[in-house]
Order: sequence, then C-alpha cells, then structure tokens
Amino acid sequence: MKPNPAGDYRKPRRVIAIRLVVGIWLILLTVILLSERYRGWALLTGAGAIANLGLAWAARRRISA
Repeated sequence: MKPNPAGDYRKPRRVIAIRLVVGIWLILLTVILLSERYRGWALLTGAGAIANLGLAWAARRRISA
C-alpha cells in the first residue's frame, strides 16, 4: 500500500471538515491573542492554523484527484 502524505483516513471528508473547523478556531484565537498583545502565543496558534488548513487543502486535493 502506498503511503498517503495527506493522511491515511477512512473518512477523509470528516477529517477535512474537522481540520477546517480547528483552523478557523485557531485563526480566531490568533486574532484574540494579537489584540491582547500576546505576540508569541499568537505566532504559535497562527502556525497551527496554517498547518491545519494546509493539511485540509492537501487532503481535499488528494480525494478529488
């Protein structure tokens, strides 16, 4: 079996939806942290948001191909 870089999921659409929700939540948290001037934590949550949204995008491209 070939490895799947986007993740080997049984229900990929559910995983994509969860990653999108988590990514949006992390973007909201990043904005809140930036407004409170916690730049270090905002950078960390922003990186997590980018990672989650990127993985959701890669998984979506993988299942639609």
